[in-house]
Amino acid sequence: MRLLIIDDDETILQNLVSDVKELYPDLHVVAYSDYARLMENINCIDYQYVLSDIFIGKVNGLEVHNQLSKDGKIPVVYMSGADPSTYDVYDAPHVYFLAKPIEKDKLKKALDKMINYDQMLKIKAAGKESFINMDTILYLESDKRIVHIVTTSKIYSIYAKLDEFEYLKIKGFVRIGKSTIINRKYIQGKTRESIILTNGEEKSITRRYQKEIDDII
Repeated sequence: MRLLIIDDDETILQNLVSDVKELYPDLHVVAYSDYARLMENINCIDYQYVLSDIFIGKVNGLEVHNQLSKDGKIPVVYMSGADPSTYDVYDAPHVYFLAKPIEKDKLKKALDKMINYDQMLKIKAAGKESFINMDTILYLESDKRIVHIVTTSKIYSIYAKLDEFEYLKIKGFVRIGKSTIINRKYIQGKTRESIILTNGEEKSITRRYQKEIDDII
């Protein structure tokens, strides 16, 4: 797991890095105090979470939220020592807000919530937002412009493209065809041409993905 921390105050930044490492020893931290340098490297940085000051030098972090969160795929916690009434933090989706100076117990609460949020898949169906625990998803399957998300207890159908869920590969999923992404947790076995799921269903593997599947299973 990798956390990107952004704060233009070097002392605060180093204290945050130290506190995070103490609270989550297995969480790898990437820290930036220079906004320009961060933006130069943003596409090369591997991270799954963001902890960012709202004001990074002269830049308002909310204005670059989509870039930092990779269009909403990365959960973000914002922090600031400024009066919240001077800006609207809700302009950018986030999972928690920390007021400076940051207390360690509040930091832990924010990190816990962010990491737990990362296990949820946010979807919009029938004009309503829902959160699906990724651990319960067996597979996602597309049918033209509809993606069916099949869980252990329910099927969600949404207007989307399966390519939008390609990022799930870093969360334990694997693509086995143009129209199917499988949760590796529910793979029971494999034949030459298909994956057998724990619920007894079989899903075909297309030639393009054969090698990737063979390397995994």
